[in-house]
Amino acid sequence: MGVISNNKNQINCIYASVSDFGKQIPGYLESSKKEILLKDISKTMPSTTQWHELIEATDIELKSIVDFSKVENISEDSDLDQPGYIKVIENNPEAFKGAFVINGDKTKYIKTVTEVLEYFDVDSAGLEKTFHTEDPTTSKTTEDDNFV
Repeated sequence: MGVISNNKNQINCIYASVSDFGKQIPGYLESSKKEILLKDISKTMPSTTQWHELIEATDIELKSIVDFSKVENISEDSDLDQPGYIKVIENNPEAFKGAFVINGDKTKYIKTVTEVLEYFDVDSAGLEKTFHTEDPTTSKTTEDDNFV
């Protein structure tokens, strides 16, 4: 069991509000109609254990989440270990690019706000129909249908 909450009815997002991406993501998530828990690393940094859990769950290189143009004296050619990159992000939250999004047992590192759309429980009603044979259904047919 991990240390980060993973409720399927709640979206947890770890992001940096000081980045351009971080300024956009809360609005996108709030329109998902799910409970949202935002953890802004410029205010509260995840623990080392939480960073490790996020990296392990997404299987990405920690180096790939750092925007080196926002950090002095370190470049993409730097060869730091995991604690080193975490320290870079702790000291430069604006260098954290993207966000970690957790919903249920799914943890994903996203780099664009449009990747958030997969957390919206979008219903695909009408998509199996073709336009030349039938008109697609574009309104709710049951109470649980959602359209974006």
